Parts: sequence; structure tokens; C-alpha cells
Amino acid sequence: MSHPPLQPIASLLIRRVFKWVILCVVCISSLQAWLNYRAIETNFNMAVADVARANLPLLSVAIWDIEPQTIQKQIAQILKNPSIAYVAITASTGQQFTGGDNNRVASGQHMVFEIPAPADASTSVGKVEFVVDQTVLRKELLRSFIIIIIEVVILSVFIFVAVVAILRRDLEKPMRQLADFVKNLQANQLSTKLELKRIPENGYNEIDLVVDGFRTMQDSLQKHIANQDALVAERTSQLEAAMKSLKQLSITDGLTSCYNRLLFNERMPAEIQRAVRYQRQLSLVFCDIDFFKRINDEHGHAAGDQVLLTFAQSLAKELRVDVDWVVRYGGEEFIMVLPETKLIAALEVAERIRRQVERHLFIRMPDGKVLRVTASFGVSELLATDTVESLVHRADKWLYFAKSNGRNQVQPIDHLISAPAE
Repeated sequence: MSHPPLQPIASLLIRRVFKWVILCVVCISSLQAWLNYRAIETNFNMAVADVARANLPLLSVAIWDIEPQTIQKQIAQILKNPSIAYVAITASTGQQFTGGDNNRVASGQHMVFEIPAPADASTSVGKVEFVVDQTVLRKELLRSFIIIIIEVVILSVFIFVAVVAILRRDLEKPMRQLADFVKNLQANQLSTKLELKRIPENGYNEIDLVVDGFRTMQDSLQKHIANQDALVAERTSQLEAAMKSLKQLSITDGLTSCYNRLLFNERMPAEIQRAVRYQRQLSLVFCDIDFFKRINDEHGHAAGDQVLLTFAQSLAKELRVDVDWVVRYGGEEFIMVLPETKLIAALEVAERIRRQVERHLFIRMPDGKVLRVTASFGVSELLATDTVESLVHRADKWLYFAKSNGRNQVQPIDHLISAPAE
């Protein structure tokens, strides 16, 4: 995704501040120029008036005494002032004395002063007219305006440089540090604290608010992530427990808690392969509860379930922990898998179970009667050429032989190892 060109906020503020500074400076400078103009004009007129006041007494005496040379000398003295371009003196007797540049008479400013009599100031002996040279006034105004322009330029440059330096130091650099930190922050670095290089004497300002807000956000994210991690761990643990429970349910019989036929089909090939590979013995005990269908038919399925559960518990008592295992193969049929066990030992295990069931497995019925249970067993030992099917088939044949031969017995009987006739 493309982004518009970066416009630093410091540069934006500098431009806006500079515009207002220039506007303010121009306004103030214009006011100052106008005030300087009025002051210079007033001072200029006062200076001319001072010249007149200083020379009027001498002119009064020279006219009263009718001394033309003295009057001309006074005119020459007055013309030494650069502000006065032309002087004309008219006596009350009609005599006229002039001096200066006639070309400035038409363009200059005319100022007329009465010449008082030496003895009586209330009477006049003539008048003097000054033609003021406006060029001098304009030069003074131009000089003042140039000075103001220079002051404005210097002030503007100073303000601009100061504002640029301050904004870049106190705003642009911290904001860029913040932007670079956020840009380079990785998911595994959220705990890294944001530290800005700033001047301590600046005090606590909005940038510090942003930094504190970002740190608060980091802390919140850390807490949220920690909570999520804990929640994920908890959910994972619950899921694993549920999966383990489901796995256990999928491989066990719900009534007896024995393994089911599905697990037998999955696990038994590996047991045979292990026994063959390491030349170990492996025996199978095929168990069947005698007359179980009659129990269900005469006493109900609840009684049948109780018989199955009690029988499975009897089998479990003979299992070696983490070695032997028992499967409910179907209905009232169970298979005991006995690794590291020869046929003789397996027959002995089966016989112990048979006697235990015969002597102790009974169900007391609601009507007070006692229902006793027996079981038949067929045992087979793994041969080198055996498969799962052949091993189970041979044990099943011995079981069938035991049930056909009167039930409540283990087959093959001691020392009779050969398979029964088909």
C-alpha cells in the first residue's frame, strides 16, 4: 500500500508560524514606518522652525538698521542648513533679499515667518520665507525605511532559525524517534520500553503524554498476551485431556473398561511382530461366560451387564501391570493377551481365573436367589508361522472344544498341546 509523501509536522508548523510572524512583523513594521515618518516630518519642520527662531532676531536688527550686507550674510548662514533650499526676505519698506536655488522654489515646501521689530515684538519689520528641500526629508525617510527593512529581515531570519531549531529539537526529533521505535518494534519485543532522548528541562508536555500512553498500551498488550497465553495453555490442556478421553473412549469398552476389538486389531500385529523379532513367547487366552444368553433371557440385561463387569474385574486381577492386557472381543467373549508367557504359564493363569470365577463370581438377585457364573477358556501360544487370525483362531478352537466338552474348563488340558480336530 503506497503512502502519500511525508510532510513533517515541524515543517508544517514552521511554515504556518513563519507566515504569521511575517504578517505580524509587516504590520508592526508598517506602523513603525508610519510613526517614523510622522516623527521625521515633525522633527524636520521643528528643525526649520528652530533655524527661523534662531535667525529672526538678527534679521530684525539688520532690517531695522538697514544693513543689506548683514542681511545677505544671514541668508548665507541660513542656507548652510541642508534642509533649506531657498530664502526670501521682504522688508516692510519693500526691499527684498533672496538667496539659494531658484529651481527648488516651485517644488519645495514654503514656510513663512514674520520678522518682529527689535523694540516692539508686536510690530513687524518684514517677513522671511523658507523653501524647504523635500529631497532631504525624502532621503531621511528612505534611510529610516531601509533601517526598518533590515531590522525586519534580521528579526524574521532570527525568528525563523530559532523556531526551526526549537521545533526540530523538541518536536520533530522526538516524533521521529517514536515513529522509528514503533516501525521497528517486533511482536517478541513488546516489552521493550520506549525511551526518548529529550532535554530534561523541557518539562512534562504532550509528547510525554504520547509516550506514557504508548507505554500503557504496551503494558496492556503484555497483560493481554499473557492472559491469552494462559488461556491457550488452559484450552490446550483441556483439549489434550479431551482428546485423551476420546482416544480412551474409542479404544475401550464402555461397560467393562476393557480394551475393545478395534484396539485389538490395531495393537495385536505389533505384539506378534515384537515377539517374533526378539524370539519371545506370546500366549492368548480366549474367555467365554457360560450360558450368558440364558442369563440375559431369564434375568434381564441388567443382570447380564453386572455379570460382564464382575467377570472383567476377575480377569483384570490376573493381569501384570503394563505387560498383559485384556479385550472384550464381542458380547460375552474376552481375550487376554499375555506377552512373555509360555503356553503352560498361560494355562495356569486361565485355570486360576476359572477357579476364581467358579468360587466367587455370583450375583444376588432381587428375589434373594443367587446366580452363580462359570466360564470356559481356550489358550494358544504363538508359533513362528502364526498371524493374528491364526493365533486367535486356534484359541477359539480350544474354547469351542472346552464348551463342547462340558464348559467351565480350560483347554488344552495339561500336556495336551496339539490342536483339537476340525
